[in-house]
Amino acid sequence: MQPCTTSINKYRKPFRLLFVIVLAGSMTACGFFRAPGKDKCDKLLSREVMTNILTDIYLLESYIREHQHLGRNIADSSDYYYYRLLKQYDVELSTFESALDCYLLDRQEMDAIHEEMLNRLSIKESELSIKRSGLEGEVPSVIPD
Repeated sequence: MQPCTTSINKYRKPFRLLFVIVLAGSMTACGFFRAPGKDKCDKLLSREVMTNILTDIYLLESYIREHQHLGRNIADSSDYYYYRLLKQYDVELSTFESALDCYLLDRQEMDAIHEEMLNRLSIKESELSIKRSGLEGEVPSVIPD
């Protein structure tokens, strides 16, 4: 005698479908798939501070990449550099990570931060270019004896 597996299997598929629909509905009702909103992210770190930190991280990464040919010391010290950078803004690593996660969920806020970062980096690049071009035309002020 065979067990009644056919009658049980007949109800399994609709039950699974119903379970998935209820699960998806409860997650969307709780805001699982929605961005947290500017106010929540702003409470962790303001957009201005987040932009400053991310710009400095970009510059730090460039510095490390440019100087890594000098030896392992700079790569080994990168954790210290990141620690000092966050300490400069009086921000804990956990707060920064939470704020970054929050901003990454809000595409418009992250786009605004990215746009401001590009503007600041462009200004810094222009300033450096002007400074370098001014130094090339100058005569050194040290006169040999």
